[in-house]
Amino acid sequence: MAEEEKLSLEVVAPEKMVMSKTVDMVTISGTEGDFGVLPGHAALVSSIRPGFLEIEADKETEKMFIGGGFIEVLEDKVSILATEVLSAEQIDISDCEEKISKYNSDIDVSETDVDKELIQKNIDKFQAMIEFKNSN
Repeated sequence: MAEEEKLSLEVVAPEKMVMSKTVDMVTISGTEGDFGVLPGHAALVSSIRPGFLEIEADKETEKMFIGGGFIEVLEDKVSILATEVLSAEQIDISDCEEKISKYNSDIDVSETDVDKELIQKNIDKFQAMIEFKNSN
């Protein structure tokens, strides 16, 4: 019987190697939309937006929040360089809501488009964290 095809997955955050394991499939929030990766996928490099990372391995599914970053896909290897990686248990909805409220106040008084864009990215990240937490 032929060996089942798998992917080698590495997830790295600024402070540590979060995960290195063999998986069946990876699904992630790309900046152009969500996409899945199976063994044999075409090579690509993409930025990722704040959202979810779903890992399927041995009929088990694991989900994590990714704060953004980059993904590199090769035929049988996926490398994710993430700005932040959190489990659902690490996300506090009331804290996220407070930060969104603060950033909404900041965006109203910001003077440049660059400042507004950076503030909006933070708002989007905390909204994505709430959506992730509520879906788990």
